[in-house]
Amino acid sequence: MHRWVAVAFVGAMLLALAPPAAAQEDGCRRAVILTLPGVTWHDVERWSPPNVLAAVEEGAAGSVAVRTNSSLTTYASGFTTIGAGSRMDATVSMAQAEDLGFLPTPVIPGEPEDRGKAWRVPGVDDINELAKIQGYSTSRAGSLGSSLGRGGLIAIGASGFGPEAGPAGVVHHSLLAVMDREGEALGIVGDELVTPDADAPFGVRTDPVAFEQALEVELEGRCASAIIDQGDLTRADAAAENAGDPLDDVRRDALLAADVALGTVQKHLDEDDLLLIVSPTSPSWDDDTHFGIAVAVGPGFEAGTTLVSASTRRDGIVTLPDVAPTVLEHLGIERPASMLGRAWFDISASGDPVAGALDLDDEAVFIDGVRTPVSTVFVLAQVALYAVTIWVLRRRDIQGRLPRRKWLETAGLALAAFPLSTYLVGVIQGHPLGPWLYGVLLVAIDAALVALVIWLLDEPLERLLGVVGVTFVMLIVDLMIGAPLQLNTVFSYSPIVAGRFAGIGNIGFAILAATSVLTGALVVHRFGDAPKILAAAAAIFAVTIVVDGAPQWGSDVGGALALVPGLALAWFLIAGRKLNARLVVAALAAGVVVLAGFLALDLSRPPDERTHLGRLYEDVRSQGFEVFNDTIKRKVRTNLRVFRSTIWTFVVPPALALLAALLFFPRGRWEAVARTHPRVRAGLIAGAILAILGFAVNDSGIVIPAMMCAYLVPVALLVHLSIDRGEREAPA
Repeated sequence: MHRWVAVAFVGAMLLALAPPAAAQEDGCRRAVILTLPGVTWHDVERWSPPNVLAAVEEGAAGSVAVRTNSSLTTYASGFTTIGAGSRMDATVSMAQAEDLGFLPTPVIPGEPEDRGKAWRVPGVDDINELAKIQGYSTSRAGSLGSSLGRGGLIAIGASGFGPEAGPAGVVHHSLLAVMDREGEALGIVGDELVTPDADAPFGVRTDPVAFEQALEVELEGRCASAIIDQGDLTRADAAAENAGDPLDDVRRDALLAADVALGTVQKHLDEDDLLLIVSPTSPSWDDDTHFGIAVAVGPGFEAGTTLVSASTRRDGIVTLPDVAPTVLEHLGIERPASMLGRAWFDISASGDPVAGALDLDDEAVFIDGVRTPVSTVFVLAQVALYAVTIWVLRRRDIQGRLPRRKWLETAGLALAAFPLSTYLVGVIQGHPLGPWLYGVLLVAIDAALVALVIWLLDEPLERLLGVVGVTFVMLIVDLMIGAPLQLNTVFSYSPIVAGRFAGIGNIGFAILAATSVLTGALVVHRFGDAPKILAAAAAIFAVTIVVDGAPQWGSDVGGALALVPGLALAWFLIAGRKLNARLVVAALAAGVVVLAGFLALDLSRPPDERTHLGRLYEDVRSQGFEVFNDTIKRKVRTNLRVFRSTIWTFVVPPALALLAALLFFPRGRWEAVARTHPRVRAGLIAGAILAILGFAVNDSGIVIPAMMCAYLVPVALLVHLSIDRGEREAPA
């Protein structure tokens, strides 16, 4: 009897001293990624999945931009991007394929080698080739799987459409995220995880018992990280897309089933493990693209905080390529050079992260919806104004007088004030207003700005100085306080498109460049060319360059390359100096020197705070000049695509025609401008130089000169009218 008591006591002590099963071995750290395809924060708010909400409270939360290299992120592209740590497309539309001159082999991941364990994903070379064509030649599908080594990353969950669906049923997208660079993957993703259900999408649903057994086998049986796609959400999302209906009940049930799976996963995790919850796609059934959800629970992520990454530098926003670097950082594995994403980290939340994410998504979707209509109306209004002005110029009476001169002056001021109104309306949220009230408010603010400058100032050029000067100051202040007005306003960048998240965008650069050079020129015109006035103009230009190019403010690489030579030449022109080849070469060289200074400043900052300039340098240093070459090719390709597709292209020819009519007709008008408005003429020349430089170095291309014409044309119009008035009032 005593012997059995002793044996039982020793056995109990051994069990108590044994490490937990999930830890597997001393020093084992794992990362588990639970994917929720097509899920947004609105779904979470609406259906309140308890385990997801608990994870938000326990860790850090934010919104994930799911954009890959195509405008629509498919399941295959989203999961491939997670595994690559860089934007990757595994599927493209026929139109995109024709545009790229590339016809990839359809990717149907995976072909089982050993049922339930080893899989081979076809088409990996095609995925990499497509990335190369899209300007990401150094990116590699499967980089996360290769970094963790064979057996270090597994897939769990069946998102296929059931055994009756034929080849289309063998679509286990999680394999694209866990595979290595050769396309080899491990995981339990077969049809053994699903059970027939006539009421479920495609006639199957994930069997919770089989799913939990798979978790126990994989998470308890080895020290490996995992990517989990419970499966029901993918089928529900695909069914909603096919039906053209949200299928709310179906998607709710799928989200709650995935939430139960999340609770099961959490039971198998230790305190040293990292749990990431992420949406790899936007809802397929919705015509609008939305942010996905992002949650991180585990070491390094404090409860109640907000997610951010060096890729965005925007509180509460991360990107899909950042997932893999986050996993590697947690595991203490060096990020391979092919990964362009950067690890998530947390910061203190200034409010409820979920409420902030809901507002961000609503506003981003709304602004994306009104951006094209508002821009189209603005362009058409410019073209109409230019056509009317040319018509009026041809209708001079016998004394050379222009009819409706006051109307033309007011229209020119309204044109120049409109970009300012789009930023001012950004102080409030637009989505509660709706598109029509939002448009009315834009026009009302524009009209109020014009009325205000007409009331306060007497001379037309002084009024224009008031408009461009206030716009310039507003942009500078906005950039110095974190650029809140550069996000989700009509002439800003879109976080959903995910080309830029911080600093100043390309259209913002065009507005800043135009208002800066014209403010300097009009100040000298108004107050004279005394040394202190010229010094004030130089200060305006210097502030523009510093704020636009500094990593902590504008972080605008192309802008710095254009602004330094452009504004340097502008100052010499405004100061009455003649340009020569030596001065032009020196100005261009100064642009390179200043950019190098901004790079050195960026590299002196912590890695998590570096901008795309510093990250580009790091990537070039680690991967070679090919990364830089890819960047240039992407910009050139984007520039050409924008030139062919944007409505902004149509504003440039009539703008140039009107500028020629205003500045060169009647005969001798250009010489008259030089006599009466020499500093303003210098500003027009400098503005044209900046427009050309901006077109050359920015990937928005034609949009830059098109937007700058909205300022250059009113200046030329007011100068023309001023000369006409002076000629009529001159003594005979």
